[in-house]
Parts: sequence; C-alpha cells; structure tokens
Amino acid sequence: MPKARRVSRARDKRADLQLQENIQSSEKPVPHADSHSQSGNDTVTPSSIGAETPAAAQAKADSAETAAKDYTDTHELKDNPHSGSASNTDITSLQQQIDDLEARITALENV
Repeated sequence: MPKARRVSRARDKRADLQLQENIQSSEKPVPHADSHSQSGNDTVTPSSIGAETPAAAQAKADSAETAAKDYTDTHELKDNPHSGSASNTDITSLQQQIDDLEARITALENV
C-alpha cells in the first residue's frame, strides 16, 4: 500500500485526527505472503493451520466409494429392490401379453 501524505491541513479537528490515523496505518508493512510460500522461510502447511491433508481427503473419498459400492451390491441382490415396482414375474407376464398381441396383429394383417 503506498504511503499516504497530507496534502493540506484539515480545519476540523476530527478530520485532522482521522487523516493522521490514515497516515499512520499506511506506514504498516505490506502482507508477507511470499514468506509463507513453499520456498519461503515461514512455510504454511495444511497441518499447521488445521486444514485437511490430501492424504486424509483421499482416505475419506476411498471410504465413501467403498461404502457406496457395498450399498449398491447389497441393493442389487434383493428380490424386489424398488418397493412398489414391478417384480420379475410381473414383467414376464406383461411381456407375454405383448407377444400375444403382436401375434394377433400379425395374423390380422395377413388375412
């Protein structure tokens, strides 16, 4: 941040005080982000700030994937996994009715 400079003296004492505070705050050093980089002298690591490490994130992702696969494998083995849906017997029966109707239509077309 560039240093603030007083251009003219304020006539209001409060404004003069605020101007003086701004001048003093402009003399503070700029943030030292470069010193926190990997090549800096004050490096910041995920563990030093309480952040999750890539290894911990990967472990959570692997665990979630395993749980999802276990759930779907178990779900697929159920006789009728979707309550209220047609069972395999119902589907077979409907397919037979469709086949019968197609045979009738074909027979009528050939008359």
